[in-house]
Amino acid sequence: MPRRLMIFDPLKEYGEFGEVVTSLAATYAKAKASTFALVFQPILADQIIKAQFDGFCDIAYEAGNCTVICEELSLVTTPSKAPPAWSKITLTGRHKKMRVFGLSQRPASIDKNFFSNATKVRCGRLNYASDIKVLSNVLGVEPAKVQSLLPLDFIERDMATGKISAGKLIFR
Repeated sequence: MPRRLMIFDPLKEYGEFGEVVTSLAATYAKAKASTFALVFQPILADQIIKAQFDGFCDIAYEAGNCTVICEELSLVTTPSKAPPAWSKITLTGRHKKMRVFGLSQRPASIDKNFFSNATKVRCGRLNYASDIKVLSNVLGVEPAKVQSLLPLDFIERDMATGKISAGKLIFR
């Protein structure tokens, strides 16, 4: 468990990993501590969630030196545009000692700067041709490799070395 953890949790799946917060003001106040585990659960209304995501990312960036997990990126980014604070995190977060995990079931629907600046990209089973095309391009593998993934199978690429590995997730 990281010493400083912030999770953007629109589907309310991560409550067991930290203190659940629902306001940006509370998130901001709690992110000033030397250690914290915060699970931000936004309002799902389209314009509200996008504004809250941008605020969450601003707070995380200001806090720095933390692990940030952002779920359901397709709810808050588009292929050609990311909210300003998310762009700041994905483009310069490493300079603030941030470790960032971004997750989406629809990778074709999220901003491409995220992929361009990732250290590792992992892909599981996908259903849509557009998602398969994007991830096969990012991973540098034939689309058929991505298309053939079964539930819990994955392909991962270390972007620094180009090494590609595959496996199956195991839950205990």
